[in-house]
Amino acid sequence: MHPATLCLSILSLFASQSVASAFVTKSMTKLHHPSQPPVPRRSSSVAYDGDDTTSRDAWRERCKLSPSSASSKSLSSFRSSTETLNECNNPMHTFGILTDIQHAPIPDGHSYNGTPRYYRHALTAAKHAAEHFEEEQVQCVVNLGDIIDGKCADVQQHLGDEVQDEKKSEVISVSHDAIDDVLNALSRYKCGRILHTYGNHELYNLAREGLAEKLGIPFTLEPTGDLVGYYTHSIHSKQHSLQPSPLKSARNNPSLKLRFLVIDSYDICLLDRCPDTSPKRKMAHDILSKNNHNYPRDENSPEGLEGLSKRFVAFNGGVDEPQLAWLEQSLQSAKANGEKVIVLSHQPIHPCSTFPTCLIWNYEDVLSILRKYSNVVIASFSGHAHKGGYIRDEESGIHFRTLEAVLESADPIRTYAMVDIWEDRMVVRGFGDCVSDQYDLNHLTFDSNAVLKENLQEVENDFQLEMNRV
Repeated sequence: MHPATLCLSILSLFASQSVASAFVTKSMTKLHHPSQPPVPRRSSSVAYDGDDTTSRDAWRERCKLSPSSASSKSLSSFRSSTETLNECNNPMHTFGILTDIQHAPIPDGHSYNGTPRYYRHALTAAKHAAEHFEEEQVQCVVNLGDIIDGKCADVQQHLGDEVQDEKKSEVISVSHDAIDDVLNALSRYKCGRILHTYGNHELYNLAREGLAEKLGIPFTLEPTGDLVGYYTHSIHSKQHSLQPSPLKSARNNPSLKLRFLVIDSYDICLLDRCPDTSPKRKMAHDILSKNNHNYPRDENSPEGLEGLSKRFVAFNGGVDEPQLAWLEQSLQSAKANGEKVIVLSHQPIHPCSTFPTCLIWNYEDVLSILRKYSNVVIASFSGHAHKGGYIRDEESGIHFRTLEAVLESADPIRTYAMVDIWEDRMVVRGFGDCVSDQYDLNHLTFDSNAVLKENLQEVENDFQLEMNRV
C-alpha cells in the first residue's frame, strides 16, 4: 500500500468515529415510549399457567411483521414477501434456522393432545428450506433438534408388522435410515455449516455415539464417562468477507464476529444413560423422584404438578456443572474478543418463552449466567415447544425465541426461518407457520472508541511495514 493511501485511510477512520458515535446515540434512544400501547402477546407465546403479565413489559419492544405466504409459491416469491425488511442495507449476518422436523416413514398422526402431525411432509419441508437457504447463501444453518420422531424406533408396528426380538437390528436401521433421509434433504444447503443440536426424539432412536457420527456433534467425554454435546462455532460478518482490507471500519470490526454457543440440554437425563454406571442418570433419577410424584410409573406425565414444576418430566433434561462452567468461560472469551453471541438449545431456557412442560430442569442456572453477559448475548433460540413462543428478558434485555415446529405444518406449508442481524436489530423472517418478528438490540454495547483505537493501531502497523519495504 502506498504511504499516501495509508494517510488517507487514517483520515477516513477519524471520520468513521462520528458515524459510530451517531449509531450509539440512535440505538440507545430507541427505548419503549411510555405512551405507546402494550404489544399484544401472540397466541403461540403462552406463559406458564396462562399468566400473561409480560405483554406490557417495556423490554418487549418489537415490530410485528407479516408472515410469508403459502409455501406452494416459488422461492423468489418467498423472498418478495419479506423484502421490505431489508430495503436500506444488508445485514451483517444471516443464518437459516428450523426445528422439530421429526420425520418418520409413517402415515400422518397426532400428538398426545390431538394436534395433527405430518411426518412425511416434514421431510419435503426440510428439503425446501435447505434449497431456500442455499439460494439465499446464508452463512450457516441451525437445526434445533428432534430431526426424526421417536416412532421411527417401532416403525414396523405402525406399518402392521410384528417386531420380534431377533429383528431389533432392523428396527434400529429404520432410525438410521430416517436420519439419513433428513440429512440428505438438508444437504441441498452447501455453502456453510449446519449446526445441529439434539433432542429427546433422537435419543429415543440412537445412542449419542451414533448422533456424533450422523450429525457431526463434537461430543465431549467427561470424567464421569458420559458424552455431552456442547460446542461453539463462529462466523464473520458478511461485509467483512465481501470487503477484505487491512483497515476495519466501524461496520467491519472484530465485535461483529458472531459466536454460536450450542447447549446440550440433555446433559443430565434418563435417556441413553446407563442405569448402572452413569452419574448423570442417577442425578436425573433423583431430580424426578424429588419433583414428580408420577415418576417412575408415569415418568412423562406432569399431572398434578403446578406451574413451573411441570418441567420435571422424563422427556426433558438439565445442564450439569462442567457444561455451565464451559458456558461461562465461552461468554467471557466472547466478551474479551469483542464477539456477540447467539445461544442455541433444543429445550427453551426462559420460563415465559414456552410451556412449563418444555423447560430445562435447571433453567435458572443457565439464565443467571446469560444475564451476566447481557452486553454480549443477542438472543437464545430453541425448539421442543412446537407452537413457539417469545419473551424479552426484563433483567438483561436478551431475546428468547422458541421456534415453531416443521412437523405440525400441513402440505403445502413449509415452516422455517432466516435470521438477519444488523448492529441495532435482529429480524426473524418466518416462512410457513413461523411468525416473523423484529427485535431491538439496544441492550448491547458498542464501544466506537475502542474500535477506532484498534483500527488506528492496525493502520500504524501497516504503515511501518510499508515504510520498511521502501
